Amino acid sequence: MRIRINNIECRFSQGRYEIVKWQPNCYYGKQEEYINDGWSLAGGFFRNVSNNTSIQASIFDSPETCYTVATLHYDADEGCCDMKTVGPRLLDLDKPERADFFAVYEYAEDRIREEELARTEEPEF
Repeated sequence: MRIRINNIECRFSQGRYEIVKWQPNCYYGKQEEYINDGWSLAGGFFRNVSNNTSIQASIFDSPETCYTVATLHYDADEGCCDMKTVGPRLLDLDKPERADFFAVYEYAEDRIREEELARTEEPEF
């Protein structure tokens, strides 16, 4: 399941439902700049030995990056989702992003409930 409005998306990832905020990836396409600045690629990571730092090589591959704003967990006893936010990230969204967040949350709540009900109503053989 994926529901996205503007830069707010609900998806199923790593065994859980999460609502994420997408933003431009400042690393996108800049591998050569890092190599020219002394970074080297080894084992899927770009490493800078002068300051002992590393970044995952895949960070350069996508024009967007995202971070989790909230996670959703279906509560079968209540028949709805419980939402857990990550720190103040929901509060950090601007007014249009908050409107998108709650629209995505509303659609996701309905879809997750439908998916869970369909899953629990499947006949056993």
